[in-house]
Amino acid sequence: MRRVALAGTFDVGNYGDLLFPLIAVRRLAPLGWTVVPVTPAGRASGFADALAPRTLDEVAGCDALLIGGGEIIHAWPARFLLEYQGVAEGAYAALWGGATRDAVAAGIPVAWNAPGVLGAVPARVRAAALGPALSAAAYVSVRDRASAAHLAWWGHVSVVPDTAAEVGLLWPAAVLDAALAGLAALHEFMPEEGLLAVQVRPGGWARATADELARMLEGFAAAHGLLPVLLSIGPSLGDGATLRALSAAMAGRHVLLDAPGRLCDVAAVLARARGFVGNSLHGYITSCAHGVPGAIVARPAFRKFEGFAAEIGRGQDVVRDWDAGFARLGAALTAADRPLLGPEVFARLDAHWNRIATVIGRA
Repeated sequence: MRRVALAGTFDVGNYGDLLFPLIAVRRLAPLGWTVVPVTPAGRASGFADALAPRTLDEVAGCDALLIGGGEIIHAWPARFLLEYQGVAEGAYAALWGGATRDAVAAGIPVAWNAPGVLGAVPARVRAAALGPALSAAAYVSVRDRASAAHLAWWGHVSVVPDTAAEVGLLWPAAVLDAALAGLAALHEFMPEEGLLAVQVRPGGWARATADELARMLEGFAAAHGLLPVLLSIGPSLGDGATLRALSAAMAGRHVLLDAPGRLCDVAAVLARARGFVGNSLHGYITSCAHGVPGAIVARPAFRKFEGFAAEIGRGQDVVRDWDAGFARLGAALTAADRPLLGPEVFARLDAHWNRIATVIGRA
């Protein structure tokens, strides 16, 4: 089988980023491709069912290179990630710049798998690295219109929904049900209980204290007959610590999942919950993929939140604080307003993967 390197932060313990290799396998393995996740550190992510990453040195030995997804198109240092200590200064630039240089030197095709562009790229980085990387790619796609606007200086790029929108196709219902049953037995709740998935990231408190958010959450859960499940979606991004602080402030019954061991466990909670509220884009995407109402508390106010919501026509699900988050979710629950990833989303993703298959098929 031919080997395609997929560059991203797949050595970081973050559920959302770790979905991209699994989705690439689902799309490309039937075409005869082995997907090789390549990363700055090449270490295991801590999730048992994630695809094992390799270092970026593997690019030269592959037959094609894909860049993304994830919010990786920038050159900021990665000092906030423990996994990248020692390589933090150039970790992100290596994912798109260094990997592309290696691919060009090896004579293999390059395509962008809808990554996100964090912000305007400084002129010196454009000239020295990003411009050449874009020019070397036979197909450039990004996951939202804000990312495309940040690359307007270069030229036209394709905009497709975040490819994690296909997360609902990764695990059969029986697998998710079994995963939830295992969590229920371990944490003493019933799988059929009405669950409310809640996630908080450092910087995501939106001026609320742990005590204030605990009271809001308990009041909302009681009003709707739900059991709060405090779910760590990004362990390496600090979710566990924030959720432990929230748990300590709560007086009522709840479940704390601050260190999930498998991606399918996270997906099972989100897929079988009655609703989701939190700071995680891919928590929201997974909920939407399973028709579960959700609200994103956009703190920090990354444009990626509005970007995906706009792509699926649900801008109303992105709010600025927790009061608004619970109000939005409450309105959706009361009105049975279930999100739907319509056929047009999957048609655009089909076209995206067909284009990638064409580009890398030239290897």
